[in-house]
Amino acid sequence: SDVTTTPTSTDTSTTDTSDVTTTPTSTDTSTTDTSDVTTTPTSTDTGYFKDQIEVSDTRKLDTFQLSTCDDAIAVIDAFRASCETSPWKSLDRSQVADRLEEIIRDPRSIRQGSLNLCGPAAFFVVLTSRHPVAVANAATTLFDKGAADLGGLHLAPTSDLVTANYASMVPKMTNGVTTQAEWMLLGALRNTTNVFWQPNWRGDPSQELAGMTRPEELASWFKSTGFFTRVKDGGRWATNPGIPNAESLPTYQGYDNCILVNTNLLAAAQRATQSSDPGERPKLTPAGIDSEDGSFLLNMFPNHWVVLLNEVGGGLYADNNGGYYVTLSIWSWGQAYLDLWVSTKDFVDNYYGAATTFVQSP
Repeated sequence: SDVTTTPTSTDTSTTDTSDVTTTPTSTDTSTTDTSDVTTTPTSTDTGYFKDQIEVSDTRKLDTFQLSTCDDAIAVIDAFRASCETSPWKSLDRSQVADRLEEIIRDPRSIRQGSLNLCGPAAFFVVLTSRHPVAVANAATTLFDKGAADLGGLHLAPTSDLVTANYASMVPKMTNGVTTQAEWMLLGALRNTTNVFWQPNWRGDPSQELAGMTRPEELASWFKSTGFFTRVKDGGRWATNPGIPNAESLPTYQGYDNCILVNTNLLAAAQRATQSSDPGERPKLTPAGIDSEDGSFLLNMFPNHWVVLLNEVGGGLYADNNGGYYVTLSIWSWGQAYLDLWVSTKDFVDNYYGAATTFVQSP
């Protein structure tokens, strides 16, 4: 048990491999029990494009945390029962508590909605999955006191946000309603750390520049918490690091990557369907994640943060532009998008690096 083996093409052993991770070959005829086996598909594996969660979403298999979900839920239960008066006059305690519990149980459910807060959203997806108690404590204290600490990162939003009327913002949320919890939590992080040239974030969906998160800024948030063993700022504003950079992003235990893109990468993404002929490039259909932005100036710079869920790969199938398809899985806008295929040109033109974190047990 707990052994990793690579079978040969003539291996016919009948050993019980219930705890064994194997890499199959195209001619493997073993009759071992592989009910609990994780396999890495080859380029001709006809099962590659079926439901392969262990292949498409390796981040989901990484369950290492600095605190537990149960302890975080206990914090929220106590918050829900409190009668303390909140400075956030337009928010409802029970609604915020219910939504915070959902977020703790499923960090990937975090949604920015109509707010230009993809950076804070990506930050809290990563942090909540690693340290749910820290997020629960900060969010509940923020509601009760108007300020809170996330480790060494102090959240102290100005009155422009705290006293803003949430209900008056909802009609402006034409691209999806942001819940009270996310409006408060994501907005507080953005408002607290706005720089002098950036308008003050007031929770208004019409604000664009005020919601923007710079590459070095996202990395600094992670560093300031003090929860992470290492943080690397690999994001770029105006240069494209290329495919080798993306392929080198670490995705094994303890690592998280928030990658910076132009949304045209998501607009170009496609999904594969099962190929009828092993080795033949699968049929591809648009993933429908986003629409292309043809603005000359805006499409030359990054404008969106997503979280990487699996290693970036590719090179198996030629695209229609003389290159190869790049494959990746990401989180964005409150959900996972798995097994995306992007042409070399679309990927290179729209990928701007990543903020990478690593956390390990003391």
